[in-house]
Amino acid sequence: MTVPLSDPPPHRSSLLRSLFIVLAALAVGALALRQPTLAALAGAGLTAVAFFVQVGSRLPRYALGLIGITLTGYAFMGRGYAYVGVPPLFIGELTMGLGLAGAAMAMWQGARLRHTWGLALLVVLFMLMGLRSTVPHVQEYALDALRDAATWYYALFTLIVAVLVVHLGALRAALVRYGSLIPYLLVLGPIAMWITTLFNKSIPTWPTSGGEIIYMKAGDLAVHLAGIAGFVVLGLSRVRAHAQTERTLAESRRHEWWWWTVWLLGTAGLISSRASLVSIAAAMACLLLFRPISRWGRPLLVAVALLSVLVVINPRYETRSGRELSIDGLVLAVQSIAGGTGDQAVDGTRTWRLDWWEKIERYTIHGDYFWMGKGYGVNLANSDGFQVYSDQSLRNPHSIHFSILARSGVPGLVSWIVLNVVFAFSLLMAFVRARAHGHLMWANVHLWLLAYWLAFIVNASFDVYIEGPQGGIWFWSVMGFGIAALELYRRGEKL
Repeated sequence: MTVPLSDPPPHRSSLLRSLFIVLAALAVGALALRQPTLAALAGAGLTAVAFFVQVGSRLPRYALGLIGITLTGYAFMGRGYAYVGVPPLFIGELTMGLGLAGAAMAMWQGARLRHTWGLALLVVLFMLMGLRSTVPHVQEYALDALRDAATWYYALFTLIVAVLVVHLGALRAALVRYGSLIPYLLVLGPIAMWITTLFNKSIPTWPTSGGEIIYMKAGDLAVHLAGIAGFVVLGLSRVRAHAQTERTLAESRRHEWWWWTVWLLGTAGLISSRASLVSIAAAMACLLLFRPISRWGRPLLVAVALLSVLVVINPRYETRSGRELSIDGLVLAVQSIAGGTGDQAVDGTRTWRLDWWEKIERYTIHGDYFWMGKGYGVNLANSDGFQVYSDQSLRNPHSIHFSILARSGVPGLVSWIVLNVVFAFSLLMAFVRARAHGHLMWANVHLWLLAYWLAFIVNASFDVYIEGPQGGIWFWSVMGFGIAALELYRRGEKL
């Protein structure tokens, strides 16, 4: 039997690959004698080619796996995980690079967003608005421009995650994996936050980057606590396999009692953070608006019991910033959301934010920076006169909306608002359709993603969150997961 030339025997194919690698390595070695820099680039390119040839069709699965690991690291370690790597190349950028390669391979193999291409175009439009306000400033600000541009280029994770999840049909597997991590995050997340609060100056640092190994902010934790609450309330924690025994379901329900107790204890540690309180409250309100009240009986019972104990004991702890963690402090934090409290420490940050946001509104909507903004690269805190740190580390106003407005102008803000409104409306309509057709699991997935998205938006409205990797990569990945859910549901896939 004659073997076709287009399909060589395995041993011949391996021999040809080995011969090519040897010749390429010799060429790079010879080049290194005359052009070391060019040889280094050629070696890196050769390594990349060898990797892609070896991995082949499995690249999308590896890329989605690395994204899952990266999201887990950010959830457990906060900003500390962002410092994994060697400056200026960190884990977030490495994950994006492999994700782009995996998504490209998936599209080469036929992956398409047939029903959600409009949302994908809105993501691209938002990125183009950011790009046009970045390119003119790269020469002047160099790495600072690229660092600030993470506000918009992390949106690539939306497209990457959407394509990979749809291509691999990994939505159910992702839900199961998320559910399996909940018990650990409920315990370790608050511990990471308290380590950051109590031992901020003595936390070990990464040897290559110098950043803290753990740095968990209250707002970051609150967003994930809101996501966990929605996941459990909607029954998604019981997604394990296509068939579950009654015993398995009963055990899941018993575990939820412990989950809610630990969740409330973790939430109690956030009582001094207004953004945290509003983030969780907004997500809970979203769920309560669309879900029957009966599903809330268990968590409400645990919440009332725990709150009663705290009111009786009234524990107090004063942070280094002078803010008191107590039931009284909770009352002040809630009061400060709507207006002044009379407490200088609480009212000060609120007034500082409002003054800064008002100034940004004046020089963009009513000023010379209407179309382009000040661009990505300029330190807005210094430029606007609101810097509060001696090391000049604050760069953005404590609101993603005003950050985008200041840097991308009004067109950038409009593209941001349109993208998020269309995304949220799409999830809401998908929830309504799924409920009407009796697809309860799909309805719960859409509602959970809507509540999770809302928690991200609220926290980012009061803090520098989406501008950084621990918040930005998570936010855009959740949006990508939402687009994948919309796509798969419209295709008629079963969950």
